Amino acid sequence: MKYLLLLTILISSSMIMADNHGRDRIILAAKMKLDLAELKGPPLLADLEVKRANKIADLDLLINSGKYEGKELDRLISMRDKALNTELPSQEQINLRHEKRLKMMDQKLNDPNMRDKKRWELRKQKNRRNRKN
Repeated sequence: MKYLLLLTILISSSMIMADNHGRDRIILAAKMKLDLAELKGPPLLADLEVKRANKIADLDLLINSGKYEGKELDRLISMRDKALNTELPSQEQINLRHEKRLKMMDQKLNDPNMRDKKRWELRKQKNRRNRKN
């Protein structure tokens, strides 16, 4: 009976500890993503043109493969037409979008609710440590 109780406590404590580290991993991943976006800077217009050309080439390949018929083929054709007809934004617009994304990501990281949750988790961990002693 003692061993069963001990085993239950060990398993539940490991699950609680794993859960606490999961939140830290999420915050760290978001911070790394923000730092990476800041370091890379906004994409260049030439890069977007290359992506667009690759997307159109891929859609052409699928359309000409003969594997798709009916609604599926119509959908591929409409996707290709849409990619051809959309105008690429100017570099200034790309830079503005990039700045907005960075601000939004930073706001999410520095959200007071997130800080309160983090404080609550730290307090919870501290209380657990104090109970053990």
